This record gives sequence, C-alpha cells and structure tokens, in this order.
Amino acid sequence: MAAEQELPLFLGLNDKSITDIPKTVEKQRYMTSVALKASNPGKWVEHPRMPIPTGEHAVIECQGKIHSIAGYAKHRVDQNFHQVFDPKSATWSLKAPFPLPCNHVAGVSIGSKIYTFGGFIEQNRCPHSKCFVYDTVTDQWATIAGLSRPRGAMSAIVLDGKIHLLGGRDVRSVEWHEIYDPSTDKYTILAGMRGSTGTQPFVGQRDHMGVAVVDGKIHAIAGRMDSYDFNTGLNAVYDPKTDAWTFRAPLPTPRSGPSCVYINGKIVVFGGEATGKVFGTNEAYDPKTDAWEQLTPMAIPRHGLHGATCAVIGNMVHVPGGGPVPGGQVQGAYHDAFTFG
Repeated sequence: MAAEQELPLFLGLNDKSITDIPKTVEKQRYMTSVALKASNPGKWVEHPRMPIPTGEHAVIECQGKIHSIAGYAKHRVDQNFHQVFDPKSATWSLKAPFPLPCNHVAGVSIGSKIYTFGGFIEQNRCPHSKCFVYDTVTDQWATIAGLSRPRGAMSAIVLDGKIHLLGGRDVRSVEWHEIYDPSTDKYTILAGMRGSTGTQPFVGQRDHMGVAVVDGKIHAIAGRMDSYDFNTGLNAVYDPKTDAWTFRAPLPTPRSGPSCVYINGKIVVFGGEATGKVFGTNEAYDPKTDAWEQLTPMAIPRHGLHGATCAVIGNMVHVPGGGPVPGGQVQGAYHDAFTFG
C-alpha cells in the first residue's frame, strides 16, 4: 500500500497530541562537525514517508527492498509492525507482523532471509533472548536458536556468511561478542570486546553503536555506556584472523544511536543523540588514510538508528523513521536517503 497520508509525519509516545516536531527541537538540533569538509559532501534525497511513524526499529535491506521491523510506534514501545519499502514502485506495504512486539531489535539479511536477535519488551529495559528468521519469499517468520544471554540495543553485522553480535545492554551495557551461524543454528561465544592489552573495558561495554565491515574487518563506532550521558566516538576494529581488537581514529562527534554504513570506500556515520541533543551530523571515515571528513548533514536530525539501521539500495543509503528528539518521546515517518551522487 502507499503511505497513509492521513497519518502525521510525527507521533508522540506518551503525548498523543504531538503530530509535528516540537518547538524545543530547534534548540536540540546539532548539525556541525569539527572534521574538515569533504570535497564531495554528498546530498540527501527525500523519499515517500513510512505509513507508520516509527523509532528504535530494525531497518534491513533484503533483495532490493527495505524492511522496518518492530520498534516504538503509535504511542507504544512494543509494536510488531513490519513495513516494507519497494524503491522500484516507491511504495510502502505491510508484511507479516514480527512475532514478538518489542524494540531495539538487531537484524541483518543473508540471501532472501532476514535474521533478528533480542530486543527490549519495555522502553530500554526488560531484554529478551528470542531470535527469528523471516523468509521474504513466503512472508513467514520462524523461531531460531535464542541468545544465551538476553539483551537489546546490540549491533549485528554479517561477515563471511556468519552474523556477529556485538555489545548491547541487559541491565547495563555489555562487551559481549558472539557469532551466529545460520547453517547450524548455533552460536559461538568469543572473548569480550577489549583492546589488545585487555585493559580497556570501554572498547566493548557499549550499546547503540554503529558497525560496518571493511576489508574483512569489523568497525564498531560510537555508542554509549549505560546512557547517552556517557557517549563515545571510539572506533574499534575487530580482525577475525587474529581474534583481536585495535583502534583507529575516533569519530569526531561522539554520539549514540547513529547509523553506520560502508559505501563508496568510506564508512558514513550520521544521526544519533546525546544529553539534550539530537544529531544531524554526518561524518565519513576513510580506512586508507585513517581520517574523518564532514559531509552534508541530515535534513531532519534523528536517532534510534543504531547498528546498521539503514539500507543501501544502489548508491542510496535509505534512512526511514527515527526519533527527532532525544529519548523516545517522538517517532518520525520521515524517509530520506544519502548519496555521494
């Protein structure tokens, strides 16, 4: 179905009167960066908005379509909406609901299937261990092996056909790192995310962080320890060949809940939140030079995009939904995409 135009662009979580960005947002927007401006800063292109304003959801590209799964929506934190955008027809549709209404779900796709892991039943608390697989051909969900340790707000990324699950939160931020193998439906628990000396706990005791794979290595960028009062710009890199973490140049603008993607030879990080701030800041990391640069900021700053919560279709990085104010009080239906052109 096409986007439901009668729905507002924004919806309040507890305040049902909110149907637009609150006036306080102007004071909370943060759009700048201390990084040097890029020679090609890219641009943002608006796309059809979501049928249902949503935040703290999983956004996953699969078979050329964009899937938005669960999250905060319609004045609740435990929704099971499954919204799908087809860029060819520029329309949204609703597919089989997510089996467990919740938020902060981690998800990735392999082939024609989407895999999801954990999440919270309540707002940023009450984590669960249930995991599911969605078949885009049959439009059906099925249960897979659950997590050994319940958590939400973790980051998931595919490397060599296996799914790495990084960080997250149970009652506090954790440094856990495990791998799920879809071919065996089993997990392998690795050592926690720590530096080469094993003495830097902040390397991995993070949730709401961005992840990307570059040249067979995983970059875990930004995030927070327990709350957005304790954000970081840390850029830690995992090498599966040595099973070790090292450090690269940190993100210039520390934040949590950003989105992160590798495109055009660079890791692009945008959005996020901090105490009293919501970020439109858009920065790119060049792995070859170990340096960051400033790109065109988001038109509407948003958060709730942690992990790889964006979808690359062609040369476009699609970002549907997200929260335009710090915390979870307002959800958005706004949908735009970043491109280097």
